[in-house]
Amino acid sequence: MPILANPVFWVAAILALGLVAWFLYVENNTLEVTYYQVPLKTLPKDFDGLRIALISDLHGSIFGQEQSDIASAIEDFKPDMIAIAGDLIDRRSFTCEAAEKLLKSIKNQSPIFYVTGNHEISVDNFGAFEDLLSKYGVTLLRNQVQIIEKGNSKIAVAGLDDPLTFSPDSQEQRKGCQRSLSQIAERIGPNTFSILLAHRPHLLEIYASYDIDLVLSGHAHGGMIKIPRVGGLVSPGQGFLPKYTQGIYRYDETAMVVSRGLGNSGPFQLRLFNKPELVLLTLKSM
Repeated sequence: MPILANPVFWVAAILALGLVAWFLYVENNTLEVTYYQVPLKTLPKDFDGLRIALISDLHGSIFGQEQSDIASAIEDFKPDMIAIAGDLIDRRSFTCEAAEKLLKSIKNQSPIFYVTGNHEISVDNFGAFEDLLSKYGVTLLRNQVQIIEKGNSKIAVAGLDDPLTFSPDSQEQRKGCQRSLSQIAERIGPNTFSILLAHRPHLLEIYASYDIDLVLSGHAHGGMIKIPRVGGLVSPGQGFLPKYTQGIYRYDETAMVVSRGLGNSGPFQLRLFNKPELVLLTLKSM
């Protein structure tokens, strides 16, 4: 009997396809919570143990009813602040529904700081999204600085606009980032511990050149497909075998934490061995 005429072959094929579809669904829709302790020499003792929930690259995805998977994990962690490193929305299918559900579910948990990603800059009606952020009390940092005081110490939380704000040309983007970082560094002032929300991790060397202590980033989507013992396969802005995809990195005196992000952008993007991630950080003074 020809193999294609054998009903056992078709049953096996359907089962195999079903298993693949189930595996891909789980890989792309199951939230993974990652905990990091980040030791920092310059962190003031008054801020030892500062807890930060890092959210990035939601791209309109949903995790649990009314984003309950994300919200409950953050609530259990009891962070001192929530940092959103851009791309909560997606320019290809712009809607605020998923973003609003998330903001509504976390708005009373901690102060929320937000920085733009390339998708916020790319949409035509970003003004409507800005109104939504304001509605839920989110602090949007567009090359701006907020000072937080505790005891006799203070730290600065800053946000760098996505480089696409400055130009579509990569060289001009770098120059624009340098101009903005120069202004940010001036506002922070000397000897003040700084946290920078910046969407793109591959600019770490530039961030470090302005004496930023800690960078919180996303954008790389964990390299999309994670190859064992190799790492991520490809990411926006870094191409194949990207250097910065997830975890903690250091360059000179600057530490950077990169989230794998939560969603996918575009119909052909799929995660493999790279589940959506919520990052929960505890900063430790050394």
